[in-house]
Amino acid sequence: MSLANSRISKRSHQACENCRRKKTRCPGERPACSTCTRLKQACQYSRNYDSWESSAGGDGVLSQEDRLQQLEEKMNLVLEQSVPNRNVGIPGPLGLISQSAGGDPASKSTAGSRKTPTRRMPSHDDMTIQSANMTTNLTTFTLPPKDMISKCVALYFQYCHKQPLWLFDPEKLSNLSEIPDEITFGISSLALRYSRSHILDGQADQLCRQYAESAHSLISLRIARGSVNLSTMQALCLISLAEYIANDTHLAWIHIGLVTNLAKCGNIDIELHEGQTTPTLEARRRLFWSINFLNQQFGPRNLSLNILRDISNPKYTAVNIDTPREMGVPEETGSLSSRGGIWVYMVQLGSLWREVQHYVSHCASGYFTPPWSVDSGYSIIGAHLMNLETNFPMSHRYDSARFQEQSIEELHGDRWYWSPWLYLQFTYHAVHSMINHPFLYSWRPQQSAQLAVPNTFWKTSSELALIHTTWTVRLIDMVTEKDYQLSDPSIGHLVAIATTIHLYYCRAADPALRESAQRKVETCTNFLSDLAAKWPTCEVIYQKVQALIQSAFAVSPSSSNSRTPRRTISIDTALMWDILLQSSPQAPYNAAGRGLFEPSFFATQGEKNAEKVTVETEIFHHSTRTVDTSDGGQALPPYSSTVQDRRSSDGSEMWRESSSLSMSNGAVQGPLPRDPMGWSVPGLQNDASFMDIT
Repeated sequence: MSLANSRISKRSHQACENCRRKKTRCPGERPACSTCTRLKQACQYSRNYDSWESSAGGDGVLSQEDRLQQLEEKMNLVLEQSVPNRNVGIPGPLGLISQSAGGDPASKSTAGSRKTPTRRMPSHDDMTIQSANMTTNLTTFTLPPKDMISKCVALYFQYCHKQPLWLFDPEKLSNLSEIPDEITFGISSLALRYSRSHILDGQADQLCRQYAESAHSLISLRIARGSVNLSTMQALCLISLAEYIANDTHLAWIHIGLVTNLAKCGNIDIELHEGQTTPTLEARRRLFWSINFLNQQFGPRNLSLNILRDISNPKYTAVNIDTPREMGVPEETGSLSSRGGIWVYMVQLGSLWREVQHYVSHCASGYFTPPWSVDSGYSIIGAHLMNLETNFPMSHRYDSARFQEQSIEELHGDRWYWSPWLYLQFTYHAVHSMINHPFLYSWRPQQSAQLAVPNTFWKTSSELALIHTTWTVRLIDMVTEKDYQLSDPSIGHLVAIATTIHLYYCRAADPALRESAQRKVETCTNFLSDLAAKWPTCEVIYQKVQALIQSAFAVSPSSSNSRTPRRTISIDTALMWDILLQSSPQAPYNAAGRGLFEPSFFATQGEKNAEKVTVETEIFHHSTRTVDTSDGGQALPPYSSTVQDRRSSDGSEMWRESSSLSMSNGAVQGPLPRDPMGWSVPGLQNDASFMDIT
């Protein structure tokens, strides 16, 4: 008998009754095979196998060839079953007995009674397969223990709710047994990073990744079975943010795109019940604006489908589809803060930050309208920023909120307000800093920056960059002084941008400015180092900034000859663009993150981008003003309620009232109101007030 026929004969004799009847491959474990165990069936073997085994091996011990054949069959079975499904069996953390969701996880919209799964002792062959990081248990979704879920929910609402995503009403998640499993996994993947338990030391990152993978598996199962609901999209938002924090950028982009498409398919982006308020409608609105924020702040650019504008001029423009009705703004109910309504301004400023990233991407391409042109992206962003600032409520402004005067207990007791407030402050100054970044207008070595950019623009732009990066350092000092724990990893990117600008001023001609910039670089890098210890994505940013500093100065930025201080800085252009364009698909692949692709997929690209370009820039800047951060840098513009008419025949001065505002004793109390006209996100709250002049 040939070897192939012999193997078939052995395989049929080794199979259990169920596998033989179904004509499926059987691993052949005793007393129950893994296939029957997975299907929860009683596994039985025929007595004929015992007689066959005796005749084949004499003493009942299989030959080495038979043992290898059994292992080969088991590995093939595992590989075949792992293709359409992902391994979602997760051991209970730290040896604790975990609870498992009973029944079909994809068809269960809410978690009911949870049963503790029965476990069997693993056989030698099971441990062999597990050593290869594989398992045949493909349908068990192991939840964290109930007490850990309770702690994760509490941590989520303390550090993640509206910081930055606003997805849930706290009252709706008060009953743990009613939380859908994918939401439980998603919340755990975010909240565990803020746990201070020593038991989780060294394991929090791994558990967060595992819980995100479990949520992904449940979501995929719902999509495959056509049972997507609101919790499915909420969980996608949670794991997208968790993956961004874990520096799995490509995977985060995929999930942001997926939840965006699901929202469009489910008409989440259309307001069908304008003026009505129900818990379900409010949940839909919160979900819509959270997806919007994810796209603006963390999503990749140029990922949407494109259409051809002109066949003779093959440039592409993104599709723009007008929805019948704009989505309404969710209402804040049950908030602990007396200052409601600040979260919607995060959405506004996040949209503007998206435009800033687009503008920088155009600068990187080398083909963009000069910033001093009236129709340039620089001018448009500046106009948008002024309009947004005009409509920004006075109560949320720096000098009105008075963050630095609040006690530590008050700040941590009202994180739902102060975390969005800090995001607004950091992002506002980052917008000014980014569009005035000296690198954007001096990175091309083939032309002289002095001749390419007007001196007037250089002067104004340099002053604005210095002012707003100084404000970023001031905010860092405030956060550090109050020991306020940030919850938004995107702030790490904003601080990195400020650091790259201060590097230029480390070579300024003015000694006072040069020494001040060196101190600010140290403040920024220390702050990034603290964020890096908490978030892997910030760790990557910190490493890039450190590499840029080393390439710019070769040694410490403060180590220079005091007699003849250098005024030239060396900038690695690829590294600088990688820092500025963090959310760009064009940025080099980050090997530190696990990513979405095999490492070999980017091998060719890595060889292509191996050439290093360094630009030597000489700094001529002399600052003419001192940045004052004592009062918020705000000043009201001049106003007048009357005009003087000197056309009187007798030569005396006559006053003509030119406003509808009543006057008392010739004095006007407070500035005149203005109509807010200009850019704003449709449907968001507007509150007219005067611009801040910085």
